[in-house]
Amino acid sequence: MNALRNLVKGKPTENPATPAQPTKPSQPQPQTSPLKSSLGSSQGNEEEPRVELKDDQVQGEDRKKLFSKLTGLIGKDIVSLLSLPVSMFEPISALQTQVEPLRHSDLLFKIAQTEDPIDRICLVAAFIVGMFSYYTRTLKPFNPVLGETYEYVPASNAYKSLCEQVSHHPPIGIAHSTCDEWTLSQESHISTRFWGTSVDVCSLGDNHLTLHKKDDHYTWKAFNACIHNILFGKLFIDYQGTVPIKSMKGGETANVNIKKAGWFGGNNQEFNGEARSKDGTVRAVFTGRWSEYFAVARVDENGNKGAFVELWRRSTAESTHKWKWDPFVDKLTETTEEMENTLPAGDSRLRGDLRALAKMDTKLAGKEKTTIEERERKKRREREAQGKKWSPVYFKKVPDEQFEYRWEYQGNYWEERSQRVQQYKEKKKLSPVEDKIEVTPGLLDDVADPPIVEISA
Repeated sequence: MNALRNLVKGKPTENPATPAQPTKPSQPQPQTSPLKSSLGSSQGNEEEPRVELKDDQVQGEDRKKLFSKLTGLIGKDIVSLLSLPVSMFEPISALQTQVEPLRHSDLLFKIAQTEDPIDRICLVAAFIVGMFSYYTRTLKPFNPVLGETYEYVPASNAYKSLCEQVSHHPPIGIAHSTCDEWTLSQESHISTRFWGTSVDVCSLGDNHLTLHKKDDHYTWKAFNACIHNILFGKLFIDYQGTVPIKSMKGGETANVNIKKAGWFGGNNQEFNGEARSKDGTVRAVFTGRWSEYFAVARVDENGNKGAFVELWRRSTAESTHKWKWDPFVDKLTETTEEMENTLPAGDSRLRGDLRALAKMDTKLAGKEKTTIEERERKKRREREAQGKKWSPVYFKKVPDEQFEYRWEYQGNYWEERSQRVQQYKEKKKLSPVEDKIEVTPGLLDDVADPPIVEISA
């Protein structure tokens, strides 16, 4: 019964929050992915006129005129109907934010090494909630263009991640992170509804965690989200609803339930939940705050609950970064000299609008953003005129008996990357230059991947 405590070196907690009570399994509901790719993406009816907001409208005093421009969008999916000014963005692509959950990669390795199936699904639940622990920033990432890619390999080489924007209408981004022990596949596919002062975000995509050595496979969708105070007051994000988790091999299940925020942002961010064996018996309960910590207590055969053990706790240190990023996000945006010479032309790091905004040049960032959008519209019109259909390069949508479809990685990216890196290194040998590491201005230097998963001693 104490396997979890031994796994995570956790410290029993008297009662970290109101303990979760065992509940009946809840029915799957429409879920959401993080808001990170919500406002201003490209989805919906391309024929409807887009509403373009300027920086002075968002930041100025003319709120009545701004609201009048948006009233026609109430009740609609606005991701293709609203063009936002760069002052509402942070210099990162939505593809890059799909790798942010890997700050908790320690949990994925623990999952892959854990034998007890209930302990495993508890760790999976902890990872899923941890995915949202830093999604409290209110600036929006840039929308990926069709075919945009992003790669990330940590300094430890413990895993590698590849993302590709596989669809533009609707906007779908695929993230594929893998190593010898596990593969994490994420599908960011959302819809939205605008209600005047708030936006509901709903996810339609499935997420899959495959354990290679355990021959197990977990699936889930993400949480519902609501972005409050779009026009007036302090902007904040409220995740809510129930996420069902299932082991496709053993039949174990879990539910995580996030409470809805109060009307005026009285958001206590509390969640609870439980893990059940394949026969439906509650064998563990969860509690915590999704932006702070995750705690679990095992339940024995007689229904007796043990002490709560924290599986992760977010650092309470306030970010001093100008974009409120932690060091892990800063690593995701870092660009070295080797990357400059080896990344594909469509990699997120090389976008002109992101680079200009990182330098705080909002005027240039706005121009670059407009240029990119107009170029993509031109490409789409040319494809339509020629009767051509665009296809993703590295992922393919294939039928699946259990999930209707899945996005499969087709290979070749990492082989192509190795060839580019090798060619670059050979070129450097022929033309020796001082070995410098140049990081994109505005980002942190020499920050090691931090132990974000903080476990009590």
